[in-house]
Amino acid sequence: MALLWIGVFVQCRHQAQLWIAQRLPLSLMRANAANSWGVSNTRTINRYLDLGRKRMVAELINNRLEHQAQHIYALYDCARRAMDAEQFSAAVGALRVIAEIGGLLRAPIKPPEAK
Repeated sequence: MALLWIGVFVQCRHQAQLWIAQRLPLSLMRANAANSWGVSNTRTINRYLDLGRKRMVAELINNRLEHQAQHIYALYDCARRAMDAEQFSAAVGALRVIAEIGGLLRAPIKPPEAK
């Protein structure tokens, strides 16, 4: 019985992480929890959401380089699509963010205007 409850808890936590990542409104998360988990107690739902957030932060800290690589890949894909659509300023912006993430670009392209 304890293993079954742990499995349900892990599934709930993963769903909570997905809803948090999707930035769903809290009211929709509560409705989803009631439908998916059969839980309507707001304290229990908030506890699951808090645990999901803590787990997400822990994963980000532990896998920082992996997440950084995923962001660079997604930005490169965005830049490639922008170039294909001939939206060159958007492509340059995405490539500039990639350079900033990689540490290749540390200063702004334009100097700040004198006041």
